[in-house]
Amino acid sequence: IDGGEINDSMIEQLARADRPWEYDSVIDMRRHDGMVLASDIEELAARWAQLAQGRDRGRRTAVISEDPLVRARISVTQSLFPQRVMMHFAKYEEGLEWLKASRGPTAVAV
Repeated sequence: IDGGEINDSMIEQLARADRPWEYDSVIDMRRHDGMVLASDIEELAARWAQLAQGRDRGRRTAVISEDPLVRARISVTQSLFPQRVMMHFAKYEEGLEWLKASRGPTAVAV
């Protein structure tokens, strides 16, 4: 799966949720073995900005990946999603704990 397909899938899933900008999120890339280009991240950011319209201020995104390139680009990714707080984690549990520590009771989008 390439970056464009990931973007399409993510936006389609988010658009089905009620007010997706109100949710913290986990982007779990542990099983992804392809390359996500900077242009793919820029495209996703533009599409998300159009959907969220700034209403996601302060929400968090945990990016889970063992890929050193993903870790190295987290500051660039953060700059493309200026309303959100983004952090990189190698382990899913660490990312989930980071999200839980910042909020009260949680809800899950289906």
